[in-house]
Amino acid sequence: MLIRSLLTVLAVVCCAGLAFAEQPRAAQPVQGCKVQLADVEGMPFAPRFDFTKEEVAKVASDSRKELDARLEEIVKVPAGKRTFDNTVKAFEAALSDFGDVITLPIFMSYVSKDAAVRDAAAALEEESSKYTVEIMTRRDLYNAVNEFAQTKPQLSDEEQFLLDRIMLGFKRNGLMLSEADLAKYKELKQQLVATELKFEKNIRDWKDQLEVTKEELEGLPEDFIAGLATTTDGKFVVTLNYPDYFPMMDNAKNDDVRRRLEFKFNNRCADTNVQLLEEGLRLRQQLAELLGYKNHAEYQLDDRMAKKPEAVTEFLDRLHGKLLPKAKAEMRDRLDLRAKEAGIRTTEPLMGWQWRYWNNQYSKMVLDIDKEAMKQYFPLETVMNGMLAIYAEVFDVVMEKAALPVWNEEVMSYVVKEKNGEVIGYLFIDLFPRDGKYKHQACFGLVGGRELPGGVYQKPACAIVGNFNRPAAGQPSLLTHDDVETMFHEFGHVTHNLFTKARYGMFSGTAVARDFVEVPSTILENWAWNKNVLERISGHWKNPSEKLPAAMIDRLIKSRTFDSGLVNVRQIFLTEFDMACHTTDLKNTTISYGRLQRRYMLTPKSVGTHPQASFGHLMGGYDAGYYGYLWARAISADIFTEFEKNGVFDGATGKKYRDLILAPGRTADQNVQVQAFLGRSFNEDALLRQFGLETAAK
Repeated sequence: MLIRSLLTVLAVVCCAGLAFAEQPRAAQPVQGCKVQLADVEGMPFAPRFDFTKEEVAKVASDSRKELDARLEEIVKVPAGKRTFDNTVKAFEAALSDFGDVITLPIFMSYVSKDAAVRDAAAALEEESSKYTVEIMTRRDLYNAVNEFAQTKPQLSDEEQFLLDRIMLGFKRNGLMLSEADLAKYKELKQQLVATELKFEKNIRDWKDQLEVTKEELEGLPEDFIAGLATTTDGKFVVTLNYPDYFPMMDNAKNDDVRRRLEFKFNNRCADTNVQLLEEGLRLRQQLAELLGYKNHAEYQLDDRMAKKPEAVTEFLDRLHGKLLPKAKAEMRDRLDLRAKEAGIRTTEPLMGWQWRYWNNQYSKMVLDIDKEAMKQYFPLETVMNGMLAIYAEVFDVVMEKAALPVWNEEVMSYVVKEKNGEVIGYLFIDLFPRDGKYKHQACFGLVGGRELPGGVYQKPACAIVGNFNRPAAGQPSLLTHDDVETMFHEFGHVTHNLFTKARYGMFSGTAVARDFVEVPSTILENWAWNKNVLERISGHWKNPSEKLPAAMIDRLIKSRTFDSGLVNVRQIFLTEFDMACHTTDLKNTTISYGRLQRRYMLTPKSVGTHPQASFGHLMGGYDAGYYGYLWARAISADIFTEFEKNGVFDGATGKKYRDLILAPGRTADQNVQVQAFLGRSFNEDALLRQFGLETAAK
């Protein structure tokens, strides 16, 4: 996703209407702060969201003019007069200020209910992304910074790291090329940015649905059916949004309904995005070769923890070798159940529209877990309040609900404070689907924490954007345990954003190595599998004092390894497809997708589908980086062993984690940060134990 990495375009290029009737007043300006703030008493740096399409368009022109002027000042510093402050620090500050100006308006393209604002914001994102390419390919700027670097200045470790990152960014953006090749690089890069943005926008704007009869909804709970729209002829409308799609695939008894729905789901944007993906891959390969790399993966990993594609391949091979026997055994168990229940005996694996259903049925039989019954104990508000209370304890902070300006009446806002009352930052939570809204679950960084001129620290802000089921039929929104885990995951990104202490915006929060960015999110998932935590965050919606029963908790925890083979060979497959896209010349991504799926995942691709067309990660900042999820899980599982040892509510371990992992951002190499926390390099042993492979980990 491009907005989540807009200062990642500024950090990574260096290394790679409204819900309220009364508009908030503009805040009094803070020296050096470029964020558009709301005037809320006692809430310094609280952002505003009441942007009109005209304001967004004005941001597009004004922000560029201001940045151009500041960059010219850097270029014009006389030879011999360059210092860290007037060159390196000035360059970083100019880029960070630019990011602060554009990020909030761009965010509107993902959440605004006004289509005109969304369109203006999407145009701003595209224009700004192209502009950052221009900045990092300006030879005069490179010459200015390089002139200072050649003086061999005496700098602090953090200052030297910043200088090194900026110089690496220039190198990775073609400043070592001839003028002719640099011009070609700029042209290709701008084409790539436009292609990526079109791909992402197509997914956001895609609408399709399946109309079904009441009989075809057999197996679905009544609250789900009650939440579906109906047609004039009495049919029920099932959209392709996650809250509709996954319950259908898990529960609908009608095999043909699942087949038709899966076909539509895996053909989202197929008529446009297959071509855009393949064009994007060609552009990336051309760019990598221009810069002297064998392929795009080699280019990407040069700036990540893994360093080389070979390290990723070896990591995946080790995991797949351990997981494949478990996945095959799990597939046999599901086939045996289908043979028993449906009278269908075959040695062929389940198809894409079948495995989730039979996996769910097997879960009910073997684990005695009824996901729908469990949902009754996970009303959204209860879970969210419990989660916030737990992490307030772990990180020794206060999380207060606040009446901050928001972009929609459904959005909740919180202020996070130290125990002494000092504001740390702001959290916004937007959890239900709307037309035009981002269709997945994500945490968006809105304001980056960083030091401003005069020493004031800018308070960070972020938003959890989700798409959970709305309240229906007199009951609240109820979450599956998968939904609960997702909430914890996204809150992990919140901690990375809010607890940053990085001095420079370029290193702040989630502006870290791409294969490290999911560590804070995946580590927090572990709390969603802890017995004491599950008791604290649960409460039957009809009787809140009635907690999730102990026997149900025990079965749930046991279920964590129940399908870890099938689930994780799928993750490995998607990772292998991503790496294949960026290490080899795939003439036909549809054919390659199918071959790799059968090889790694066991379940074949459905004939006539094009799942790669909606694989947003490939064009949204995770290119040659999808491995980062499993890589990060290995790191987070290893880090979590410290919480297992000391207790999941242990404040001392929480402080150590906050100080050594979250606060630094990218002020140092992430491998060094992990080693500082663990006292050694990480390995995948703890991850394999989480997958239920005890002996393999020893």
